[in-house]
Amino acid sequence: MFGHKLIFTGRSKYSGRLNVYSDFGYKYISTGALTQSGGLVKDVWDPVLKKFARKNKSWLILGLSGGTAALIIAKKYHPARLVGVEIDPLMIELGQKYLNLSKIKNLDIIISDARAYIADSEEKFDYILVDMYLGDQIPEFVYASGFIKKLGQLGQFVIFNHLFYDQGKRFLAQKLVASLKSVFPRVDLMHKLTNLLIICSH
Repeated sequence: MFGHKLIFTGRSKYSGRLNVYSDFGYKYISTGALTQSGGLVKDVWDPVLKKFARKNKSWLILGLSGGTAALIIAKKYHPARLVGVEIDPLMIELGQKYLNLSKIKNLDIIISDARAYIADSEEKFDYILVDMYLGDQIPEFVYASGFIKKLGQLGQFVIFNHLFYDQGKRFLAQKLVASLKSVFPRVDLMHKLTNLLIICSH
């Protein structure tokens, strides 16, 4: 049970090689060296949610992955509505099998491309989390002005998770921040581990 142990490996057409590890009793999903769900992902989301989240609100997660953020929200903030959109069915399957995703009550899981979901949606949410990494890459449409503007119409708070560990990632993050400032009246930044959390609000 204890120690670093590989308990699943498989290939997804969206995320590439997916590994599930058990590390001293904690399980997490990774693609290569990057954790996608479980483990350190909790350490990224916990501080920003503690600062900005309120109870009994509605939540949309774009990039549900194995459900780490959804588990935090369900446990601590008692959401009135919780929707998770994830393009990768294998990621959902692994989250349900290894990370307690199946135990979240009233979580509406939608297997879909987030761009298509947002384009067709008119439902408004108090909080929208955007965490759509496939490995170390974010889909290009996340940086598009049309996508950002639609998020601004649907969410009171929109929180982006962006990697920030090298020159290329920092450049893209700064580009995204500039675009977000043209849509949202307030943009706050929080650095955690190798990530930049961008908190946008009206």
